[in-house]
Amino acid sequence: MKNRYNLALIPLSKSFAVTSLAQQMSSLAHEYLPGERSLPHVTLYHFEAEENNIATIWKQIIDQCDSTSIVLKFNKISYKCDDTICWIALLPEQGEALRKMHDLIANVLSMPIKKYYDPHMTLLNTTDKDYVNKSNALITPYLPILDTFILSLGSSDEIGQFMEVIYC
Repeated sequence: MKNRYNLALIPLSKSFAVTSLAQQMSSLAHEYLPGERSLPHVTLYHFEAEENNIATIWKQIIDQCDSTSIVLKFNKISYKCDDTICWIALLPEQGEALRKMHDLIANVLSMPIKKYYDPHMTLLNTTDKDYVNKSNALITPYLPILDTFILSLGSSDEIGQFMEVIYC
């Protein structure tokens, strides 16, 4: 049976800053909220694999990467909706570097490169259509988050939450 996994970048020291910001808006959250059940992260690639293949996949990723860490600065908040769910996320300044990491990992996994890969760190999802106004009223003035992020492989749930670190 295949399990869900996430190759992602996780903050080395600022996880609390991210979860604290998300918690300020927790009254809006639907299913996704970093903190108790998930770790803050920037997804590079979601995939499914047999558990007994994970060590090999991780070794292949590490062997191909020039670096397993990157300094990221998040200075913008993003608001996006589809038909039923809205998302609040932080956007990094280093989008191009993250796209290159995504492409490299997609190639190692023999998966398609996502043409519209959108690097971000999700704070929450919501079904409240007035989420922008409400979230702005709930959060204190946002200060950019700067941290070193490390490449990690972890278990993932069906909505993309990074549940547990397996390798980093």
